Amino acid sequence: MGRLTRFAVVALLLVPTAAAAAPSTLVKNGRFAESMAGLPSGWRLEAWARELTDVVLEPTPDGQGGLLRLVNRGPNDARLCQTIAVVPGAAYRVTARVKTKDVGLTTAGALIALEPRIADSADVKGTTDWQTLELTAANPDQSSWDVCVRLGSYANLNTGTAWFTDVTVEQVGGGAPAAGSRWSGITLAPLIASFRQTPWLQTALPLVAGLVLAFGLGIIGRTPR
Repeated sequence: MGRLTRFAVVALLLVPTAAAAAPSTLVKNGRFAESMAGLPSGWRLEAWARELTDVVLEPTPDGQGGLLRLVNRGPNDARLCQTIAVVPGAAYRVTARVKTKDVGLTTAGALIALEPRIADSADVKGTTDWQTLELTAANPDQSSWDVCVRLGSYANLNTGTAWFTDVTVEQVGGGAPAAGSRWSGITLAPLIASFRQTPWLQTALPLVAGLVLAFGLGIIGRTPR
């Protein structure tokens, strides 16, 4: 193996890029901490009758995020949605925290929806304290989904108020590995993640990398002439 080849192997195995090491974030601004023009950044408002719905952003008690408040002043299907990229053949878990006030009991309440018509979570009606909604869905062949937090649904218009926060989306199975995570048929991402989660390896790994790099460049073991 040539010196340059040894150097490339060391760089790939021991000095991973930030993109490879960082966890994948499938939904942006899931705590509604950032806003633009009265809406959470990265999200868009859709509704059967937009004039019947108010969108309000409130701070969380800890000041570390935001709360999205959807108010349907009249019967409506209102939702804030974000488009995410998904992998064909993969399964995803979507969660969000929700509480409600005076949401009608006879039609669809506050829920998570995956569009177009992929899956809905259980819905929350009436007046409730904070709870977590969750759903898991598989993707046979699409390249993108719309993740929506919603009050009401198709042909299920409703009134009342719903608060949402902590929206998360994670891949839980199936699908092809992320681009750049394989080298010569070896999956590197789990190995890298394991290294980075072990405290003593976080210190030892750079030292080992330096020694191997020095060996690869011929600095160690060089005989004086």
